[in-house]
Amino acid sequence: MQPAPTVEPHATRLRAGGARPFWLAFGILFALTATWSLASPLASGPDENAHIVKAAGVVRGDLRGHSTPDNPGAGSVTVPYLYRFTLDYPACFAFRGAEPADCAPAMPEGDAAEVPTDTSTWVIRNNPLYYALVGTPTLLPPSTLNLYLMRLLSAALCSAVLAWGFREVLALRRRPLVTVGVVAALTPMVVYLNSTVNPSALEISAAVTLWVCLLALVRAPDPTRLRSRAAGVAVVAVLLANTRGLSPVWVALIALTVVAVGPWSGVRAVLTDRRSWPWLAVVVLGTGAALAWTFSAGTLEAGGADHPELGFLSTANRTFFDTGDFLVASIGRFGWLDTSLPQLVYMVYTALIGLPTLLALSLARRRDQLAMLVVIGVAVLVPTFLHAWQARSVGYIWTARYSIPLFVGVVVVAGFIGRDAVRGLPRWVEQRLVSTLVPLLAVGQLIAFLVNLRRYTVGDGGSWRQILSGEWAPPVPSVLLLLVQVGALAAGTWALTRPQPDLEPDVDPDDGPDVTPDERQPEAAAAR
Repeated sequence: MQPAPTVEPHATRLRAGGARPFWLAFGILFALTATWSLASPLASGPDENAHIVKAAGVVRGDLRGHSTPDNPGAGSVTVPYLYRFTLDYPACFAFRGAEPADCAPAMPEGDAAEVPTDTSTWVIRNNPLYYALVGTPTLLPPSTLNLYLMRLLSAALCSAVLAWGFREVLALRRRPLVTVGVVAALTPMVVYLNSTVNPSALEISAAVTLWVCLLALVRAPDPTRLRSRAAGVAVVAVLLANTRGLSPVWVALIALTVVAVGPWSGVRAVLTDRRSWPWLAVVVLGTGAALAWTFSAGTLEAGGADHPELGFLSTANRTFFDTGDFLVASIGRFGWLDTSLPQLVYMVYTALIGLPTLLALSLARRRDQLAMLVVIGVAVLVPTFLHAWQARSVGYIWTARYSIPLFVGVVVVAGFIGRDAVRGLPRWVEQRLVSTLVPLLAVGQLIAFLVNLRRYTVGDGGSWRQILSGEWAPPVPSVLLLLVQVGALAAGTWALTRPQPDLEPDVDPDDGPDVTPDERQPEAAAAR
């Protein structure tokens, strides 16, 4: 009797989980994000100037700064004057959508840029990990180039984290609906935040990848890759936990939600396999370190502020009904929340994002339908509760980017549940969905890029014909940035929509969860 052959779709899937898909995804994501980094004025991201100052302080060893009596919630660090200047730089165009960015003053240069200056920042208590990574360019002689390098370094870090998630997607045997869910999670707002200096960027990117990796671990088990998968989960979870004050809560919520979504057999297989235990310990230790910083530094405290008018119930009610606006802003509201997309784009994008969720709710079995409702409830109610609990001491500060780590979980979970729900449908239906929705989402990304570029070159009421030659110009020619943007979107669309061997009807070993060739060999031998 001849030995049982290796099942080809599994071999294809293992190759997809290797280094090549990671680097392909990284290259596309970095090119996509880097063009945004160069197409937006410096310090034009939300609170970006405060994060730049914090990063410059952290890499100089000043992790917490020193509090100022007039504002105990903030703190000061000593940094070169160039970074202090960013606090004033966007003042003429921030919150003023009609004002092109050419009104900004010239950045200081030479000796003036190097003068050590005591500088206040309102994010002084944030976890230092992200800032230590992106702040290294500030150790170079002060120049405007350093600020762009910080952005590009943040873009590279976030792109690498997301690329690990796409690597896991490409390792799945049936992946079209998962692909749609993950691409839908990467809204223009997510890409934009990744192009700025802001820890929310890493928080959101790590959350997307953690959702993907944990769901793949329990819903598409593969014992041969358990150790590498568990290691990836540990690294991403620790990065996520150490980005912002509430990030450890997101790690716990994502893990608990995935356990609730199940199936329990997949969860139990991971928890009882000793190969996963060391990495679970890494997650516990890394999250513990994040909590230790949060409590010792008072990251979630307001420094003595009091807002008695913001009662728990009234704030919860307001936050709950603001969720619709948060959802719109999570698609795209750029700059200092002063740059919006056309209403038609929001409508179409909402339909595209909502489709995976509707498919999961309408086609899945009853247990998975309930799981989808649980995920939606977590994404809406947890931010409502947390903000209502915090508001009296910090004010009404919640914004869309704080909810996105949970919002993205809805479409990612929907992709995995939809993957199982459509097993009885022909494979071409799945392929048609991914080949239709992914290009449409790519067009949405391109429109958002052009809207943002127009806002800064000629103002949001300026002529579209002048966006490549307006009053303000990026440090790299706008035409080149646009070409790179289009090329990255085209490459990403091609990579995600091209038919895969394991999607063909005559190659379908997929009647249950993913299994290894060794597990199929006894069955194959018996059949012979």
